[in-house]
Amino acid sequence: MKPSRICAAAAALSVSLLAGCSGGGDSQYAGGGNNSGSGAGTTGSCPTGASDCSGAAETARLAAIKLTASSVQTITASTNDLLATPRQRGPEAQVAYGLKPFDKGLAEVRVARNGEGLVTALNLLLSGMGISFDGKTDRPRIVEAFALPRGRVELGAQGMAQLVALPPGTDTGFWNNNPASFTGTQANYANNIYIGRAAATGRCNGDAACIAAANNGLDLQRGDWRSGGVRPDEVGASRMHEDGATMGPDQTPILKGYRSLWSWNYAHAHLSGWVTQDTVEIVEWGGTDEHNTERRGIVAFGKPAAASALPNTGTVRYIGLSRGWYSPDGVTQAYPITADVEVTANFAAANRNAVIRVFNLRIDESQNPAQQLAAESTNTLALAAGQNYVLGTMTHGGASGNLGARFFGPVVNGGPQEIAGVFSVRGSSTNPIVGAIVGSAGFIAKQVAP
Repeated sequence: MKPSRICAAAAALSVSLLAGCSGGGDSQYAGGGNNSGSGAGTTGSCPTGASDCSGAAETARLAAIKLTASSVQTITASTNDLLATPRQRGPEAQVAYGLKPFDKGLAEVRVARNGEGLVTALNLLLSGMGISFDGKTDRPRIVEAFALPRGRVELGAQGMAQLVALPPGTDTGFWNNNPASFTGTQANYANNIYIGRAAATGRCNGDAACIAAANNGLDLQRGDWRSGGVRPDEVGASRMHEDGATMGPDQTPILKGYRSLWSWNYAHAHLSGWVTQDTVEIVEWGGTDEHNTERRGIVAFGKPAAASALPNTGTVRYIGLSRGWYSPDGVTQAYPITADVEVTANFAAANRNAVIRVFNLRIDESQNPAQQLAAESTNTLALAAGQNYVLGTMTHGGASGNLGARFFGPVVNGGPQEIAGVFSVRGSSTNPIVGAIVGSAGFIAKQVAP
């Protein structure tokens, strides 16, 4: 077990998109709220206790764009860990960076909302990500609730995350890793919290929703969309994790990485971006090349508009925001990007489509690398009969790729109230991993006057 992992995780967290929330918390980290589609003209269902969710099964895909019944999403992987020489990594082992489209895995996001529609608890479930403790098999599913007290995060009978007590260190039937034979139950060393945190409620100024979110590890920021603006509500969280570390609950923990998340929402649609950095091929599990790897993803989800409720005439305009990451060459650290979005949905039966304009794209921090994504692009995607989503190719300046988006909420004023989606683009290169600009982003927009 390498002490450098502490430094690696701390260095990674220092450049994450979100400042961490600290704090004590509740025993249930996604509870409350209705778990079925709300109102006429929407569809979808979620595990009991979740107000909205992204779905657990892939239903369609186009390259790196994946669909479920209630979401579209895209995932990227780090590249420096792929390019380094195995077992001769040096500093390359400590922090994972770079960006390439990743066509494996699935992310699930589940949220609980209060009566105002504000998110007060969130679960992030990651599976099939090619992250391995032993270098042979995928690690157990990540169940991240950004919980605050010590404990073990588990999915309950209804699929919602609960925090339960860690077994005592003397329970060798549970804490059964044998570093000599590399045996043990990997699931027992995943999704544990050995270091508790205290709730950061000071900035809430008595706001009950903010306090409830802070007690569940989230930093809640109210948007202005309820009063005529287009900025969504936002929650953010980050946490150092110990997944794969083989010490018991009463020993000094060895940090193995970090996770961070931001999530925006209107009344019906959500857009969540997440990052997980993890130590893989861990020596105590039989790994021979211990190092860090990273995955990033963006999920657009919520209460989908029922396809049967979509109109057959008229044009509806949406305005909103985009957020994501890009790498100038696929191998350097990803930069956060932000942009404005305008969507025009044409529902006329003879020419149903969505015209998606991304504009004012810029780096969301004070840096100015030489190679950047184009500031603007417009793409038109067909809306097939019987569908509530669009899925197709995208061109953005000198980069190209794919885009998927789904309509959310009931039909009001001629169309669904909201739309959200994701896109993945890459410049041309003969190298499948590096050498070309790479971008991965999502957007969320609400209906506005024509």
